[in-house]
Amino acid sequence: MALQINPNVSRLRCSLSGRELPGLLFSSPVGLCRCCPAPGRPVVVEYDTEKVRAELRGAPLAERKVAGMWRYAPLLPVLGVPEDYASDVGGTPIVRHERLSRELGVDVFLKNEGTGPSGSFKDRGLAVGVALGRACGARRFCLPTQGSAGVAACLFSARLGMPSCMVWMPDGFQGSIYHRACEFFDGEVRFAGPNIAAAGRAMREQLRNELSSGEHVDISTFFEPGRLEGKKTMGLEIAEQFAGRPLPDLIVYPTGGGTGLVGIWKAFAELSDLALLDPAHTRLPRMVAVQSANCAPVVEAFHSGLEQVMPVTSRGTVADGLDVPAAIMGHGILRVLRASHGTAVAVSEEAIESAFARYGEAGVPAGYESAATLAGLLALRESGEVTDGARVLLLNTGSQLIPLSKA
Repeated sequence: MALQINPNVSRLRCSLSGRELPGLLFSSPVGLCRCCPAPGRPVVVEYDTEKVRAELRGAPLAERKVAGMWRYAPLLPVLGVPEDYASDVGGTPIVRHERLSRELGVDVFLKNEGTGPSGSFKDRGLAVGVALGRACGARRFCLPTQGSAGVAACLFSARLGMPSCMVWMPDGFQGSIYHRACEFFDGEVRFAGPNIAAAGRAMREQLRNELSSGEHVDISTFFEPGRLEGKKTMGLEIAEQFAGRPLPDLIVYPTGGGTGLVGIWKAFAELSDLALLDPAHTRLPRMVAVQSANCAPVVEAFHSGLEQVMPVTSRGTVADGLDVPAAIMGHGILRVLRASHGTAVAVSEEAIESAFARYGEAGVPAGYESAATLAGLLALRESGEVTDGARVLLLNTGSQLIPLSKA
């Protein structure tokens, strides 16, 4: 079966204004909205609840034998992916960590996202983003990256037999493991600027004609709707894995662009609409965004009571995935934190490195971004915001192998 748009999709909306996008859905690759000032704001996919409900009556999620994340096909925007495309993406375990629970006085659950084909949770978003773009006619993808997103984009472009994904990295990443991994998966890598924002500006300037003509598609964080839909599957899995018992009191998420944080909450909202998750009897978790104190635009905006996230000047962080000085979906991140009665916390570089070492001592395979969630939990325990006996889920977004390879 060829790639096709899921007939359960009902509309596309601007994430900020709520306006429905006009015209034929997915007649061409979907980018940012045109109702907001340039460059626009992220677009989100909405589904026909009745169609999804009818499909699930015939084939409940619990009975689906499909391997990987496309077991959630009724709530994904693109269908018909080959079996070898993403059957190894998703289905990551959640375990209660006895030692950390005992030491911290709370129930600590870990979801290990480092088992995907490229080694991080980026596989979820890029698997859907690349497949959706291809279904809409994309011929080639490009993106700026200073980490695992570029690797995953190259991998899934290769799996669909597409031309090499074009990746822009900041200067200084030449020869890095990210550089080598992108090229291993047939990526074409270029370098520009001191950080991901500068690399992105250089990419969009150099590919201005290709991007405007549609020859290339920018698959950056939130620049198209597929990556959010892929990351949403973490929330679908969390709900399923906690079935029959209360959801966690808190979900602590390392926040750069925030796709996963927004996606998990979107999953909970969709399950609630389908009456598969009853908030009256299953209290939804508080969502917690953790950032490095050296680059904390979301934390600053949240505690300042802002509705938008304002760009900051990053001072650099050992956690590459958290070195995101601007968030195009900042309004969405802040909405999730407030709707869930959650919070945002910044942790020092020293706290991240200490938590990374502590994870290693406890036998937890986690990178610096994941270690930031443990540092965030420790800070919240110290402040009294997380009380004794709370149930806390930490998102481990990738393994220890990349940070160890850089040492």
